Amino acid sequence: MEVVAGGKIPTLTAIRRIEITELALPTPASDQYLIKLRATGVCGTDLHLYESDWGFMPVVLGHDAVGEIVGSGQRVVLDPAISCRRCAYCLAGRRNACPEYRFLGMTAPGTFASFLTIPKVNAIPIPDELSDEAGTVLEPVCVALHLKERLKSVVKHDSPVLVVGGGPIGIVAARVLQLEGHNVTVVETVDSRRQKVRSWGITCISPEEITPSTSPTGARAVAVETSSSIPGAQLAIEWMGFGGVFASIGASSLSLRIADLLLKDQSLIGIHGGGGRYVEAVELVASGVLPVGELVSHRRPIADLEEVIIETNRSPLDVYRTVLMHS
Repeated sequence: MEVVAGGKIPTLTAIRRIEITELALPTPASDQYLIKLRATGVCGTDLHLYESDWGFMPVVLGHDAVGEIVGSGQRVVLDPAISCRRCAYCLAGRRNACPEYRFLGMTAPGTFASFLTIPKVNAIPIPDELSDEAGTVLEPVCVALHLKERLKSVVKHDSPVLVVGGGPIGIVAARVLQLEGHNVTVVETVDSRRQKVRSWGITCISPEEITPSTSPTGARAVAVETSSSIPGAQLAIEWMGFGGVFASIGASSLSLRIADLLLKDQSLIGIHGGGGRYVEAVELVASGVLPVGELVSHRRPIADLEEVIIETNRSPLDVYRTVLMHS
């Protein structure tokens, strides 16, 4: 299951330091493909890892990517969640609990490298109608599908949903839950992002416009936090009210008191990744119901990687989604 990088490799060796090396192309195992990367997205996780030590360095960042199988030229999207596929957790659909779990760009070399060896089951073919750019925004779709699955066990379609944050993860999560039948509202502080959310047919408001959660059927309210900010998480907690469900996609550092959740009969759900859902994500995007290619706002060559990360961290609200093109 080992993932090996080759070709030009930009490695994060310390906080705010990426070093470029070049290695020979690795030989894939019998159950692997050698993948030549074509395009890769810059995710919020990459931006955070560049600025703070999460215990993964040295590491090659990147996990949202389209590549081609060396030898056949077949275009594929890479499922970054690698697991054994044999243990009880994998067979139960809980691949992120697998003892051998690895994730590209964190605990395995990522898609900012030129070449990677990847398990064949993690390389999902994509149709011609799905562009390389759109293929780099599939991980948010998979995370949203994971969210949908988890919510099914605790709420029904009549539960009102507030999504905090109108970035790529927020807008995709809102649309997936809307397609599932939920009444969804997104709250976003930046006007240009509110306009983007509304262009997808989703109600979007500013924090000043929020009203307390209500349901004509008495259903539990669901607050989905995607902003990774303390104010965003606090807003979500306050809005959902008694019996509410807090689903966290963003990694906010807000501290919660278990006693508060208990006394208000609230539920907390953590959504970690979306591995194993790429086939469904490809079908949804190729069908046109999730036009994720529209979320790409910037396009740059992979050689500009560190410059892109620095610029985006300096002015994050000026960038919606950047795609880096491999040569």
